[in-house]
Amino acid sequence: MMPSSIPRGATLTRRAFLHGGARAALMSVAVSGFGASLLSACGGASDNTQVTETPRLAFVENFRDVSGSGDGYPTADGRRLRRGVFYRSGALTSDANDSATLDRLHLRVVHDLRTVNEASLAPDRVPSGATRELADIAPLNAEASAPTSEAAARAWMLDAQRRLVTDATARAHFGALLTRLANTPGPQIIHGSTGKDRTGWAAALLQAIAGSPLDVIVQDYLLTNSVAASAIAARIEAHAARANVNAASVAPLYRAESATLGAAFDQMQQSYGTLADYLQKGLNVAPADVGMLRAKLVL
Repeated sequence: MMPSSIPRGATLTRRAFLHGGARAALMSVAVSGFGASLLSACGGASDNTQVTETPRLAFVENFRDVSGSGDGYPTADGRRLRRGVFYRSGALTSDANDSATLDRLHLRVVHDLRTVNEASLAPDRVPSGATRELADIAPLNAEASAPTSEAAARAWMLDAQRRLVTDATARAHFGALLTRLANTPGPQIIHGSTGKDRTGWAAALLQAIAGSPLDVIVQDYLLTNSVAASAIAARIEAHAARANVNAASVAPLYRAESATLGAAFDQMQQSYGTLADYLQKGLNVAPADVGMLRAKLVL
């Protein structure tokens, strides 16, 4: 079911926008033939039968598969997303047990979206055999917001999410991230501090490139609220106490809301018209790399 917080007209517009981008990606690589050879060359799994369920980690927040669970998320053209290719999470502050679990996923690269300062405060424990790439994307710093109401907090988040699309530095880093994801063989993980904002946008872009329906992308974004419920509640309470406001006044800063992700897609459409143009002109991602990402992600 479509989230009620997304206006129906806006949803239909965004859906057409995303599906147009999916068609462009399909034109850039024939997944049924050439895509299969690309996938083999980049070391991806051939189907979901070889991938076990995503493990639950005790000390790594919001860890999950970008492609969903079970048979993988559906695409608008009736296919499924391939699991075990890209993972997403918060910072890799794992203990020994979590580290052993991550080692079994045979991750090749950890894409850390945090700034140098953020990463120094909570260093990653990089899985065995993996390398780490720092994207250095400025955070949506909720602590910088001093909302006087729930509406003010929500407005701040919508504006901050739109800046991920409009800010030239953020676009350069997201473009470099997608290019690295496309050209690096094997399973990879993308993460920020909590795995909600920067990581959520990166995951949404990958799902959009794969051709997942907007409803699926939004519902995956909202999963953060259940997967990281206790951590979110703690952040809300701590911020409310520091700012001497009630918890509802700051909750939109920490909870995933469909309107927040919708604001980013709206800004993308407003600024670039199509997903394909945003990827190529806004992020400087080559069409061949978009095709490679889709070949990796779609069964």
